[in-house]
Amino acid sequence: MQNPFLYDRPLPPDQLVDRTAELEQLLQLARAGQSTRIATPRRFGKTTLLGALAETAWSAHEMIPAYVDLSGVTTVDDVALRIDHAYEQGLDRGKLRAVWRGVRRRGTANARFGVPGIAQVGGGMGAPSAEVALARLHDALDLPRLVHARTGQRCLVILDEFQDLLTAEEGLDGVLRSHIQHHSAVASYVFAGSEPSLMAALFGDRRRPLFEQARSVALGPLPLADLADWIDERLDAAGREGLREHVDTAVSLVGGHPQRAMLLAHFLFEQDDDDPDALDGALEGARREARDGLAQTWRALSVAQRRVLGAVARGHDRLLTVAALQATGHAKSTQSAVRRQLLDDAHLRELPGGAVQLVDPLLGLWTTSPQ
Repeated sequence: MQNPFLYDRPLPPDQLVDRTAELEQLLQLARAGQSTRIATPRRFGKTTLLGALAETAWSAHEMIPAYVDLSGVTTVDDVALRIDHAYEQGLDRGKLRAVWRGVRRRGTANARFGVPGIAQVGGGMGAPSAEVALARLHDALDLPRLVHARTGQRCLVILDEFQDLLTAEEGLDGVLRSHIQHHSAVASYVFAGSEPSLMAALFGDRRRPLFEQARSVALGPLPLADLADWIDERLDAAGREGLREHVDTAVSLVGGHPQRAMLLAHFLFEQDDDDPDALDGALEGARREARDGLAQTWRALSVAQRRVLGAVARGHDRLLTVAALQATGHAKSTQSAVRRQLLDDAHLRELPGGAVQLVDPLLGLWTTSPQ
C-alpha cells in the first residue's frame, strides 16, 4: 500500500486531525459576522483548518466561501486577480455558477469600455497602470456586496498569508478596511498568517487601519491522543499494525507539531513492522529529510539565539530563572531580549504561565547535534 502520510503539502480538509473546537469557534463567529484572525508558525496545520472551514461553512450553513491565497503576492493587480479567482472557485457550484457569470460579465463589459473592472484586460496589452490596478482591487473587494445582492447569502472571505498583502503595496490594509467596514451584513472575514509578529503588528498597532478589527483565535499543537489515534487508524488500514507500538513515543517526540508528525509517521511507515529500532530509523529519516531547512534556520540564528534554543531543548522552559541564565551565560536583560525575538520569529511559543516551548521539535534535536 502507498504511504498514507503526506508531509510536503497541507492535508486535504477531510483529513483534518481534531481541531473540532477551533473549527466550531470560527464557524460561530463567522455566522455572527465577526472577523477573526489566526497567526501560527508555518506548517502548523493552518491551511488544512481553513480548507475545512470553507467546506463546512458552505455545506452546513450555505455561506459562500472565497479562499484567497496571498502568499508571495507582488502587485496590486495580482491581489485583485487572486480575489477574483477565489470567488470564481467559491461560486463554482450548481446554480451559483450563473451568479459568477453575471458578475464576471459586468467586469468584462467594464474592461471593454475602458472602465476598470474586475476582469483582466486581454493579453498583449502589458501591465495595467497603478490607477487601473487599484480600481480593479476596489471592484474585487466589493464582490461580497454584489454576490449577496444576487443570492441573499453571506460570503466567508478567507485571506491566507495575509501579512504578504503589504508586500504588494504599503497601505493596502487601509484599502481593505474601507470595504469590509460596510460588509457586516454580507460577509465575514478570516485573516490568517504564518508570521505571528507581523500579524500582531497589523491588528495590534493602533496606527494601523485594522487595529482591533478581528478576534484572535489560537491554534496550538495537536492534542497528542487524537494525533496518535489518527496515525493508528491509517496504520491499521494499511495492515501495518506492528508499527503501532511506536506511535505514542513518536507523537510525544514531535509534541503535536502537525507537519513534523506527518514527517515522522511517513518515515515510520517505511520501516519493517518487526524492527525493534523502527522509531530510531524513522527519526533518522525525518532528520535527514529536514536537514537543509534546519541548517538554513540554524545559520540565520545569532550565537545568543542558539544558546537560548539549546537551553530550552535541555529543559529550561523558564528562561529568566537562575538556572537558565547559567545555562546560556547571558545577563537577564540579554536573555529577555533574545527570548522576545525568538517568540516574534516563531521559533518559540509561549505557554500559560510564561514558560516557553520549541515550535519545531526537530530544531530542538538540531541544537544538540547540528550536522
